[in-house]
Amino acid sequence: MKKMGIAVVLIALAAGIGAPFFSGLMMERILNQSVEDINLMYAEAGSDMTLEVVGYHRRFSSSEIEWKINLGALRAFYGIDELVFIDRAEHGFLSVRSITSLEKNKWFTDLVNNKLGGKNPLDIQTRYEVFGNIESTISLDAFSVENSKDVLDILPGQIFIQVDKKLQNASSMGTWKGMAVPGKFKMDNLSLNSKTNKVSAYIWQGDFTVLADYIWVNDPQKEMELSKLKCDYRVDFDKEENLLSIGMGYGFDRLKSQQDEISDAFVRFGINKIDAQGYEDFIKTYSQMVSHLMGDMAGTSPDEVKERVGEQLGKLAPQLLGVSEKFLKKGFEIYISDLQAKLPQGEIKGDLSLGLIKDMTIAQFIPIVMQPGAALDIFSLKSDILLPHGLVGDNQMLLAPVYPGMQTGLFLKSNGNLTHKAQTRDGKLFLNGQEVLLN
Repeated sequence: MKKMGIAVVLIALAAGIGAPFFSGLMMERILNQSVEDINLMYAEAGSDMTLEVVGYHRRFSSSEIEWKINLGALRAFYGIDELVFIDRAEHGFLSVRSITSLEKNKWFTDLVNNKLGGKNPLDIQTRYEVFGNIESTISLDAFSVENSKDVLDILPGQIFIQVDKKLQNASSMGTWKGMAVPGKFKMDNLSLNSKTNKVSAYIWQGDFTVLADYIWVNDPQKEMELSKLKCDYRVDFDKEENLLSIGMGYGFDRLKSQQDEISDAFVRFGINKIDAQGYEDFIKTYSQMVSHLMGDMAGTSPDEVKERVGEQLGKLAPQLLGVSEKFLKKGFEIYISDLQAKLPQGEIKGDLSLGLIKDMTIAQFIPIVMQPGAALDIFSLKSDILLPHGLVGDNQMLLAPVYPGMQTGLFLKSNGNLTHKAQTRDGKLFLNGQEVLLN
């Protein structure tokens, strides 16, 4: 028994001594597989960005890795060709911890040495679990940057990012104290949360939320204060129907300017039942267009690139319109919901949805121009809006019929407000309770 006990102790001791070496092996395997997976994802998305491990020096209990991101066509947008990272890792028993440095990026070292007094405000640490996730914590210390006119104060922040080894699930959580240009701009206390999982190279379903406590802008034209800003974004994927729904919400507690004040504002808008294959084709085409355009602008300043890309995409709109035709399936719906806001003149509320009741092509919409009643065989509509009368007054474009088949205006006066209700039902359009004769 004593010999067996000694053998067990010796085996455990050997395993403990060898654990850092094993952890280092596993980290190298995880890192190389992650690079392959990310490059495949970039390729599937039509991007020419790539990751590359330049050098991997693994020792018994530590490793040093140099890797880089080749920006591809995006180099024209950012003005740099690549981002180079140095990871210095310490092997643990069941995990590896690394510290990442940007010391081989001249643009970064110039910023630190010439603008920040040699103090690097950025700290990046990553933990690779041997049998689990990859977790990164990016921390930013406070610093200030001066130019000829202003001082930009950057406050501390931190973001925590977690992904699984197969890069199928990702989450993030971050806080940032904000930034300021004294006398001109201030932004306080930002936070973000996200949780997503991969459906395809183009589709990640899940939630993303950003909050900001306070934003203040003071320029020669206008002063503005915004408190408790909230933005959220959600993607849902129906695997059985191969459909997407995308929704976004924006709101704030108070917006005050020299002329206006709005409080308790919120609006949600989005698109339901998007054909997932059509969405992927659209995003892929758009990404390839942008990548091709920026690839032709190598050597151009980033500001000029933004301007020229915007101009060129306008010219390519017909091609994108053709791809987007795949969205026009039965059930496709665009909506605005939960609209609310309080103004000095009164309260605003509203909901609106417009959907397709059958599959369509772009050409099939053309007869509506000559025969408006045909729209009732294509669209479903429902809207409900309340406006304070003091906001728009007795605007006859809103209160009087503007089409021969209308029996009322778009809005009716009611208790100091303007109200609007419209709905399609049984092949007919009803506005404020009265049928509209479209033909």
